[in-house]
Amino acid sequence: PPMSRLIWHRRDLRLRDNELYHSGAHKIYSLFIFHPSDYSPRTTGISDEKFGHIYGVTHGPHYTRRLLDAVHALRHNLQSLGGNLIVRAGDPLEVIPNVANELRVEEVAWSEIPGHYEYVQSKRLKDIFLHDARYRRAVHTTCSLTLIHPDDLPTDRGTWERLARPKEKRKKRTTKRIPDASMQVETINASEVASNLVNISCERFEGMPSIMGDFRRAARTSASVRELLDEPNPQCIAKELIEIHIGDIPSLKKLSQPLIDSAVPILGCLPKEMIQKLVKSANEIPNNIGIDVEEQFTRHLRNFVRNHASSADRSLCDVSDNDSSTLSVPLALGVLSPRQVYNCVKHQQCKLENGPNAANPNDLNWLISHMEMRDFFLFDSFRTGLSAHRLLPTTPAHKPNVSREWLPLRDNQDAFVRWASGHTNLPLVDAGMEELVTTGYTSNRVRQNLASVLTKDLQLDWRLGAEFFQLTLEDHCVAANTGNWRYFAGVGGDPKNRHFRTVSQAWRYDPDGRYVQKWIERLRDSDEYGIEGVLRPWGFCKDWGAPIVPPETQLTWKDRERLENEGRITAGD
Repeated sequence: PPMSRLIWHRRDLRLRDNELYHSGAHKIYSLFIFHPSDYSPRTTGISDEKFGHIYGVTHGPHYTRRLLDAVHALRHNLQSLGGNLIVRAGDPLEVIPNVANELRVEEVAWSEIPGHYEYVQSKRLKDIFLHDARYRRAVHTTCSLTLIHPDDLPTDRGTWERLARPKEKRKKRTTKRIPDASMQVETINASEVASNLVNISCERFEGMPSIMGDFRRAARTSASVRELLDEPNPQCIAKELIEIHIGDIPSLKKLSQPLIDSAVPILGCLPKEMIQKLVKSANEIPNNIGIDVEEQFTRHLRNFVRNHASSADRSLCDVSDNDSSTLSVPLALGVLSPRQVYNCVKHQQCKLENGPNAANPNDLNWLISHMEMRDFFLFDSFRTGLSAHRLLPTTPAHKPNVSREWLPLRDNQDAFVRWASGHTNLPLVDAGMEELVTTGYTSNRVRQNLASVLTKDLQLDWRLGAEFFQLTLEDHCVAANTGNWRYFAGVGGDPKNRHFRTVSQAWRYDPDGRYVQKWIERLRDSDEYGIEGVLRPWGFCKDWGAPIVPPETQLTWKDRERLENEGRITAGD
């Protein structure tokens, strides 16, 4: 093992169950970098005849707020072990080699994360350390975001197919195996044997199923979850860092200023007032600086699994009453690992099986299922690379009779702004947008309804929706976000054509109107008309504008028939 190692933290902002701290190195330094380009407007790859290149932002203000909490906590936890977190602002490709030279470390290590830009950045950094004589040293990379380690998954198409659909007959063919799945094929040669690089290239995942169910079946059969790792040995943490400037952690106000000052409209046409409201909302939420969020989320996980997971109604619009694990933030930042979630669930299931408790251990299985679904999106992001951001799939996976027509932003600017700003006059949609912009969070049920309206009703470029979520979400993960938007848009691997009817959805998953009334002030005093006035206020309030789409399109066939026959959609349920 190397005598000294520099760890570049990315989305692995924890000390528990972090492989990078278990190298056997006698002296470990830790580094986090705030890259200015992550907080400034950048091109999205979307273009429009009227607006030209469409600009978005990599880290929105709510995500940045959570990130800062996690970075402060990581620094505090390292200090408690006698070390510290080195913080820099700049381009990692310049900062990391210079810090490595300044500290004279033998090895640099980091965890791979999804995203084409992130993949290219990592590849270039490896090239610097492995080929540039000025910075040459050993490199170690791993993947700590997933439940299953990528090295434990199949390495050829034939094995993937056999494990995904074991009963299906198929022709025999020669399979091409990738030698040594733990190595980055494109960067390794005989002179670089000192490095240990995990392979997350597109080629590595060739043959991986594009349908979630097939992937989960194959992954369960081929791989097991690796054991949890202990906290780092305090003796291995570098102490008394007097030889280097530690660096200050910037404020949310400073990091969000480039977004406020942007000379180009965000997402082509979003009003500046809306961006200001988003930034203001993030800055007004009390921060958790000074709180050990790693310990806080660890306790939250245990409490939820023990007391709430078996009875949580995850389908509701409002999941604030312990009806969601709300683990998306610590998982996105790597404050918790999916293996910690898995082991916590397994531990509780074991207690339930051997104790007098009335709860069924199987009622906790959904949490592990969610970790497997998350794995699919992460590995699918590695598999698809840049092609995941295409408007249309290379080979359509949806049914041939399902048309895909995307309307240009230039002719639908008003519709997109109404959707993004919560002025569609569809109560569930507008409530969801208000919650999202104000808090950075909304439930999965609401996210699906927002996506359905943009892609199925308005037929606007699904990538605009994905970029808007990236701008606003506090738990943004490029793999999960893009994967879910592709799924709903019908350009991913799932062949289903999903269209949510938002009024019917509200009736089923917000039956008392509590969620909508919580976020739409105008509807809080609608008791005169009851739940019907909350579900379809255009039928009761004269000053309620027309919905952005014909309201009958937001009802299921059953609810539409009931409304026509009985004058209400809630009767008889």
